[in-house]
Amino acid sequence: MDGALGRVARFEREFARAQATEVVDLPWGYALLQHDFPVSWAHNRLVVTAPVDAETAIATADLVLGGAGCRHRLVTYLDAAEGERAAPAFAAAGYGTHERLVTMVHGGGPVHGDRARVEALTFAELRPSLLADWRADFPDDPEADIEQLADRSLLAGRGAEVAFLGVRTPAGRVVARGELYRRDGVAQFENLITHPAHRGRGHARALLAEALARSAGDDVRFLVAEATGWPRGWYRTLGYLDRVEAHAFQRTPAACPSR
Repeated sequence: MDGALGRVARFEREFARAQATEVVDLPWGYALLQHDFPVSWAHNRLVVTAPVDAETAIATADLVLGGAGCRHRLVTYLDAAEGERAAPAFAAAGYGTHERLVTMVHGGGPVHGDRARVEALTFAELRPSLLADWRADFPDDPEADIEQLADRSLLAGRGAEVAFLGVRTPAGRVVARGELYRRDGVAQFENLITHPAHRGRGHARALLAEALARSAGDDVRFLVAEATGWPRGWYRTLGYLDRVEAHAFQRTPAACPSR
């Protein structure tokens, strides 16, 4: 692993662990638990960092996540080859979602966008948009669960310097947003979302340009994209390079999107 990827791996590990209320270290990885946000799958999962048979990983997910009261299961393999080998066993165990995730590192070229339309938001300003988006995705979920999914964004501040960036209408409604995390010379930009009715207007490019400008002094700037999603190609046009792939396996209590 080269220097940049090593720093990304360290950033992701320390950032994730800082947000957990409990970390269970394992011979081949670790489990993250966030007891105050049990419905957040990203904060309650197993991370496999070394070879282990898939059956052991599956049983451990049941033991640790199930023991913490989580109904979902989420296991991430950081090694692409190990993840591919584990896929059949996870499918047989009822893990209906298998995602390939690509870490993309920015190559350093300029990205031009209308940064003037972007502003830094307080969480209080961002929260109504988060609540509305999660409610649209999960219309039948209890209000407490929706609030957890929105408020989990505050956890990022435990592990990095955070900037909530957004584009608002003249009336003040947030129609595009993203989150910039910075720590020890490494910057990650994630959760880039533009509301469907406001796409095609350059909002996402403006947000990305602002995030890159704010992190211009950092040594490594990266994001994570789904391997099969269209954004991956778009990020490539803006100077991001595919570097490493991971695999995530999910078993959900009902057919519903990742959260």
